[in-house]
Amino acid sequence: MITFNQYKFSTMKLKIAISFIVLSILSCSKERITQQSTQANSTDDGTTLVNAKIPLNDLGTASYMGYTGGLYPGGANSPSGQYAADLLEISNTIVPIDTFGNASATKGKIVFLSLGASTGGKNMQALIAKTTGNPLTNPKLVMADCNQGGATSSLTSIANPIDPYWLTVTKVINRKKSSYKQVQVVYLETDDGVTTKQFPDRPNAIRNKIEACARNMHNKFPNLKVLYLLGRTRTFNNKRNNATPWNTEPSPYYFGWACKWAIEDQINGVAGTEYKGPNKKAPIITWGFYQWADSLPRVTDNFYWRWSETKDGLHSNDAGEDTLATRFQKFLLTDSYAKKWYAAP
Repeated sequence: MITFNQYKFSTMKLKIAISFIVLSILSCSKERITQQSTQANSTDDGTTLVNAKIPLNDLGTASYMGYTGGLYPGGANSPSGQYAADLLEISNTIVPIDTFGNASATKGKIVFLSLGASTGGKNMQALIAKTTGNPLTNPKLVMADCNQGGATSSLTSIANPIDPYWLTVTKVINRKKSSYKQVQVVYLETDDGVTTKQFPDRPNAIRNKIEACARNMHNKFPNLKVLYLLGRTRTFNNKRNNATPWNTEPSPYYFGWACKWAIEDQINGVAGTEYKGPNKKAPIITWGFYQWADSLPRVTDNFYWRWSETKDGLHSNDAGEDTLATRFQKFLLTDSYAKKWYAAP
């Protein structure tokens, strides 16, 4: 027969055992959360990010340092309202034109240029290879890589109408037997040359430079309709790119915020960014495929970017180039606006 004291002792042992089990479960749960957090902030090159950034499209309506995410206003990842209607109307006007800028079904072409530094140039070269002879793409497309490395084609250079960089652009266009009047679409990706890494100072400064570039492009290319921004890929620290503040994190992440804010300025009608009407100052600016991601797949679209897809932490290797160009082409073929001119009729 079990005495009262024995029963009381057994009950106490049971309570202790249950408490131990609960504490063990909580401890394991906390450990899993910590491991997930560490994994989310780590990269496959063995480094760990401090204050890991969230891609804009995954951030959505949440905020970063008080600023709402998303690629477009309100945390959205797609155009909306009057801006979306204008983007569709403008995209529909991109038709083959001749070297004088006149519509021509026989002699006309749709010239699509890339401007900027070497990272964007590699992306464009891979995209050209995937476009040429592809039955899914518009046979009237003429694509040209006008990018130039060596910090000679920064946003500051592109915004300056007399910068030597434009001689390179002219040579490339001439080799394509085209003209400045024939250019209707531009993809911009380059170094920014902004040395500060503070937020929001850095993206604000880059935003202003992007808008200055857009105005100069409007003057250079009188028939330019759309300017695509892709932001930049995440970079990984190494001896080579540590010397350039604009090539090391968080600078590339902030570049994406600058792109977002330049687009928002147009949507909000900020002076100097007008893309339509008698006071037009620039082409309409919009997102291409947003490139910044960490080593774990983005929730929004499963895209990720890792050290193993780069040559040096900055420039993509062959596999990385294929990854980026494939994503960019998928965007151009399926986006409601871009496919109007990029996809086969």
